[in-house]
Amino acid sequence: MVSANGNKRDSSRMRVRRYVMDMVYQNFGKSVRLPSNEELAKELGIARSTVQLGIKSLIQEKYLESRPGIGTFTVPTAGGVGTRFPQIALLEGDGKIFYSGYYSYSLRSHIGMALGTLPALIQDVRIYSERENDIFEELRSIRCCGYVCIRPPKDYHALLRRLSGFRPVVVADDCVPGISSVELDRYKKGRILGKMLLKEGRRNAIFSQGCRYRDTTFRGCQDEFAAAGVSLPDSSFFLLRDTERLKEALENGLRPQAAMLSVETTDEIIELFRKYRIDLEQECRICTFMYAPPTIPEPMLQIRFPFREFGRQTADLMHRLLAEPELPPEHIVFDADYQYQLIQQK
Repeated sequence: MVSANGNKRDSSRMRVRRYVMDMVYQNFGKSVRLPSNEELAKELGIARSTVQLGIKSLIQEKYLESRPGIGTFTVPTAGGVGTRFPQIALLEGDGKIFYSGYYSYSLRSHIGMALGTLPALIQDVRIYSERENDIFEELRSIRCCGYVCIRPPKDYHALLRRLSGFRPVVVADDCVPGISSVELDRYKKGRILGKMLLKEGRRNAIFSQGCRYRDTTFRGCQDEFAAAGVSLPDSSFFLLRDTERLKEALENGLRPQAAMLSVETTDEIIELFRKYRIDLEQECRICTFMYAPPTIPEPMLQIRFPFREFGRQTADLMHRLLAEPELPPEHIVFDADYQYQLIQQK
């Protein structure tokens, strides 16, 4: 078992390493003197002994070299990348995520690839601090040209606004007031979904998704149904894992003709539908966003996420901010060209 103190020492050493590696990559081909151990400890807010251990390790790895009586310097050829490209820090969520599903990983990957073609160097950011001000200082200490933050939690919004006063910040897949952002037009996705379902004659639909989809995708589908004179009541939206309410509705005779499901709960809800003898081949159309889980044997309606185009929009926004840091915040609602297709998993 690793003690709390051990975790703290490891995170502090990682901050030293990040600081030094930023200097190495930003100054490739040059030998740049580091601040003294005392200065570095003060700047990073950690113990001088921790700085000494971190520096010693980096000297052994030949990223740094010690010149007795003069100081510690970066090695001009360390890192193997000679570049004048800007460095972009890429933060997903709160920076403490260890595992990613298909959506998160695909989104981060395509944003990273698009940023790389600016061209730029991408640094995946891990956050080790706990308190808000410490998190802010940890992010600010990253020697980068800008930050792309994917779906940051609400308790990060204020510190990201503070951070944007130092370097460009772009929020992806969300909207944070006062910060430039790119967000998918999920309302449009709902309107198109509603149109597709009505075309098939399906007028009784349910949604099982996260709360962010209630006022976007679901509302869009509601409005499309309403335009056709069809009611889609609010009670048709079920939050993820709210299977008890769905089970109760099925017990009371609910027979959905379509179900928009999140990948996380698809298997569970399909099993529930089968229990209540809902025909998933003809009676009820299963709809998913992004990809078709291989466990679904029935025909299903799939809506593809435009990952590549979304990544490009995000990178282009960062490119504009790097060129003109004083630009006012810009919120882009990405008008995606959604691709729908009926898939038979057999």
